[in-house]
Amino acid sequence: MIDSEVAVGVTHVADDTMKMTGCGSCGMYMILEGAPGKSFVCMKCRLIELMEEKIRGLEMQVESLVEFRKGFEQIMEQRHEVSEGKSSDLQMEAGLGNSEGRLGEENGQWKHVTKRTRQRKRRASEGEIELQNRFAELENEEGAQQVVTEGDRARKKRRAVSPIGKGEELMEITPNMSPRRIQDGLKRITRENGNGKNLQPEGTGDRLENSTVTRKRQVYVIGDSLLRRIDRPVTRADPENRRVCCLPGAKIRDVDLRLKRILKGAGKNPLIILHVGTNDTARFSLESIKGDYARLGRTLKEIEAQVIFSGILPVPREGQQRCDKIMTINRWLRQWCYKEGFGMYGHWEAFMDRGQFSRDGLHLSREGNRLLGWRLAQLIKRALN
Repeated sequence: MIDSEVAVGVTHVADDTMKMTGCGSCGMYMILEGAPGKSFVCMKCRLIELMEEKIRGLEMQVESLVEFRKGFEQIMEQRHEVSEGKSSDLQMEAGLGNSEGRLGEENGQWKHVTKRTRQRKRRASEGEIELQNRFAELENEEGAQQVVTEGDRARKKRRAVSPIGKGEELMEITPNMSPRRIQDGLKRITRENGNGKNLQPEGTGDRLENSTVTRKRQVYVIGDSLLRRIDRPVTRADPENRRVCCLPGAKIRDVDLRLKRILKGAGKNPLIILHVGTNDTARFSLESIKGDYARLGRTLKEIEAQVIFSGILPVPREGQQRCDKIMTINRWLRQWCYKEGFGMYGHWEAFMDRGQFSRDGLHLSREGNRLLGWRLAQLIKRALN
């Protein structure tokens, strides 16, 4: 009983302290403690009043800026008008000065030269033209003799430079002769001197026959589509003597058929690196692949070259069975190359990361292309050295 009476008393006291009050600005009612003042304003209305004061201040600042801009534009317009007036005055003065200078020049007294005046060449009058006969010296005997001696000297020089041997007939070439006449004369001289006798200077033929042009060893990297985008790291050291031949979808038989055509003009003892066999592992049996490699080896032995086989890379998309087949071929290929006298360079451990292959799980990614190109470039460097 005592507890209930105390609770009732507290509620009465709370009812006495809490009163409902209305906002003088928005008219909303609120329950507040104690007795608020007559001009009560809620918190939302106070925030709105502060925002209105800030907006009014910003509007005043904008107005002041607009007035300042108008005044600045007026000042700039006045300055522009003043500068235009001065430039027009200067132009008028310059025009008057030029006209006065021209008048003075016409009178023959003085000449006024400005910065932009162009110097004009005065043409000589008809009375100042000098008439001279260029052939007057030929009328005198001394001048004629001098001209004859100069012509003899020129002919002697042409005889000394002429490729025709001593004692043979020479054809004098004058500036007035046409090219057709010169060609006819040369043909006539060759017929008279032995029907096409060599007219080269003495000793030039020996020099051409004895001189030999040294050429670097040619390097050919031939294979299937896994060689895409590796030409830059492979050929960077020597672009003129290194070639990358990519045959998309090529098998061992295709490389064997096109090999001689690709190596036409390869020079003496080229370096050949072959990367092929990935497409064969998907379609043919082990015995068929071994036979194709043997046929390709016989074709390579007909060509005097240094041959290195590049090992077949793994194919992540095909699973463990395809990888086991490729590993078996690589082991056999290493033994076969050692037996036939070819080189073998494997890449299996370097390409165990799945990120080195593209999404299809067969071709290489950009990272894989860079790695394969770098490894083949290092292989070429070791093989050439």
